[in-house]
Formats: sequence, structure tokens, C-alpha cells
Amino acid sequence: MPKAPERIDLLVRADYLYPMSEGAPVIAGGEVAIRDGRIVHAGAARPSGSWDAGTVVDGAGKAVLPGFVNCHSHAASLVFRSQSDDGAGGAALYTVAFRMEKEVGEAEWADLARLGCADMLRAGITTINDIWYAPNRLAEAVEECGLRASIANKVFDVALENLHRGDYARIPGRGESRLADGVAFARAWHGRAGGRITARIGTHASDTCDAGLHREARAEATRLGIGMHIHTAQSRQEAEFIRAQCGCGPLEYLRDIGLLAPDVVCAHLTFAGDGDLAAVAETGAAYAHCPIIYPRRGVYPRFSEIVARGIPTGFATDWMQNDPFEGMRYALNAVRVIAGDHRALTCREALWRHTMGAARVLGLDGEIGSLEAGKKADLIMLDLDRPHLQPFYGDYPALVYYARASDVVTSVVDGRVVLRDGRLTRLDEASVVAGVKAHLPRWRETLRGLGSTALAPDGPCAC
Repeated sequence: MPKAPERIDLLVRADYLYPMSEGAPVIAGGEVAIRDGRIVHAGAARPSGSWDAGTVVDGAGKAVLPGFVNCHSHAASLVFRSQSDDGAGGAALYTVAFRMEKEVGEAEWADLARLGCADMLRAGITTINDIWYAPNRLAEAVEECGLRASIANKVFDVALENLHRGDYARIPGRGESRLADGVAFARAWHGRAGGRITARIGTHASDTCDAGLHREARAEATRLGIGMHIHTAQSRQEAEFIRAQCGCGPLEYLRDIGLLAPDVVCAHLTFAGDGDLAAVAETGAAYAHCPIIYPRRGVYPRFSEIVARGIPTGFATDWMQNDPFEGMRYALNAVRVIAGDHRALTCREALWRHTMGAARVLGLDGEIGSLEAGKKADLIMLDLDRPHLQPFYGDYPALVYYARASDVVTSVVDGRVVLRDGRLTRLDEASVVAGVKAHLPRWRETLRGLGSTALAPDGPCAC
């Protein structure tokens, strides 16, 4: 007697399936079967009649892979697009961004958060690890749009706007207040949206919190049973300040005060010395590598050495350009050129580091990052019938070196379709964009006061 079809909620077919699970090859003619938000099968297509699916997504001319995991992001930072990419480069972080952030109101952060979420989903990113302002507003946007997110409030006790002139005066009560807000956020949101939203404690950087604030933040994260998220050795100024104050590198300092642990995500390590890398490795802390931002600032972290030390490493977008494919190409090109060896980083490893590797950084590799039975159903589909992708041969370089974020046509998070045929299913993209554009005149005026070269149109085009 023939076996009855197995009931599932969603069946996603693919001409090419990239499972990214251990030892799994690319599968020509694959499919992913989903029930109750989890994968029940990911592999070669089973015979016709095997599934009784509520919804079937056709895979003709399509590739399916795990949703990208973005292990260090600032979804609402898009207000600074183009404002630190040229000229002063990294210095603009201090002279423009840090001085402007305090001028952005919570309602504006809310609109920017919705824009950032839309940008992430359209690029194939299904999970973000975010540290920024107004975490409640970002959580609301994440809950609305269907993204998966770990979110931290940005904790610091200095006037960030004064750092460009080397003023590290501690502001009484500021750090405690921001940490209390972060704790309150974690208590309110951790585990919400069916578990899609989790919380972390986020001390901004080694130099922008004093040792006592770092220690109390570590204690709060431990009490809450959640992880931490921090920028580390991200600028020469940070590294020089810590060395002058403490006689060691920023990661050595964080180790010595007891902050580093396996549940800590360290972003950047751009100016990390040998002792810093040893500190990360010995404490088990993880590393978020942001390949798009480094070449713009003319410096690249010691990626190959970091990986060789066994430090858990995943890729991330950081801020403003949320295109994982662009990021993987930046990494491939930079690492190969630095090493003088085209074998220094492979296309498969680059894709792994933006899926399973980044999931491992967040401690989520048992739940997301690959397509295999039992895992949460987070996946994306690319349209291969694009001129820049043909002829498509199905190997890793075909995808990693030639695909673009705009090729993503379908995204599934927790088994729910959140992007269908290139359109967001839970956000009105036009209203999201319009909401942000309404703030543009004020932002442009403020930025120009800080030395920006942002241009203002004289009026509607008369073409």
C-alpha cells in the first residue's frame, strides 16, 4: 500500500540547494520541507506525492540557501549613509556620527529601524545582532516585519560627541542610566515574538565605559542569562587610549576586568595586537568580522590569524551597506591580496561565515545557519535567471562572486514567508521609505553643520 503524503506547511523547491551543513554538497534539484516553523527535510527532491503541502514555492531557475546571519549590525544607522565613506574615513565616526547621534529623536530612530529591517530582509539577511539606540523601537520593527534579532541598548558613560577632541570625561549617572535601560529592555523583550527577539547587554566599546561600568554590565548579563555585544579595537584612538591608561591592548584590558567570555560578541579587532588576540582566544569570546567597512577606512584586521587561533568568526555588515554578497567579495579579495594567495579564503568558507559561522558567533548554530532537519526554517531564494548570473554552474563561486542582494526574491523566517516575489509581506515599503525621507531636510541641515558635504536639491527636477 502506497505511503500517504506527509503533511507540511511549506515546501520550497530549488534548482540548486546550498544546505551549508557539515559535509553537505550543493544539491541540484533540491527542496526544503517545513512544518511548524522547522525543517523536516532539506535535500534532494523526493518523489512526487511525498508531500501534502499547504503552500509550494516553485524553484525553477532558483537557488535556495540559509538566510544570512548578520552578527554585528546597526539597522537604524542608515542616517549616516555616505557620511563616513570618503575623505576622513574612520575619523568621521568621531567628527560626524558620534556628534550627530544625540540629535536624532526616538521617533526618527523608529522610522530608521523600520527602514533598516526592510533593507536587511530584501538583502537576504534573516537574523541580525544589533547594538544601537532606542532598542524598543527596533524590537517593534523586528516584531512587525518578521526578522530574527538579538538586540542590545548602547551603553556608555562619556559624551560621545566630545571624543573627536580626546575628551573622555565620564558623565555622572549616564552609564548607570543607559545600563538600566538595557536591562529593562532585556526583561521586557527577551524571548518575545515566539523567540525571534532576544536581548544582549551592549557596552559600546572598551574606551567609552569605565571599568566599573563594564563590570556591572557583565554582572547584569550574567544575572539575566544573556550574552554581551561590544565594539573592540575598532579605531586607533580607542587602542591608543586604552594603552595609555592601562598599559595593554583593549582586549587584554577587557579580559583583565572580567568582561570577556564565550557569550561575548566582539566586533572589529581592527587594531588588535598579539596580546589582544590571545585574550580573545583564551576567553572563548567570538568575533564579528565586517569586511565592507574596513577597506573604506584603509585598514584590514588580521583575519587569517584570528581564524587560525580558533576564535569563532562570522561575517557581518556593520552599518549602512547591508549586502552580504558584497561583503563576502570584499573579504575574499582583501584576504587573498593580503596573503598573496588565492587559497587564503574560499568561496564556500565565505558563505559559511555569513551563515553557520555567524550563527556560531551568536551561539545559535544549533538552531539556524544551515538547512537541515530539526532546525528553524530560515532560508532565502535567489532568482538565477539574471544576465549577471548566467550561465550558472551551481558551484560556490557562481553564487558568492556573482550574486547580488537584489537577486533575493523570497525570504522565510521561522517558516513564514516575509519576502515574496521581491516584496515584503509584512511591511509597506513605500510608507517606510516615505517616513524616512520626511526627516531628510533636518538631517541634511544638521550634518552640514558638522562639516558634511551632503547636497540639497533646489527643487523638483524640471527635465
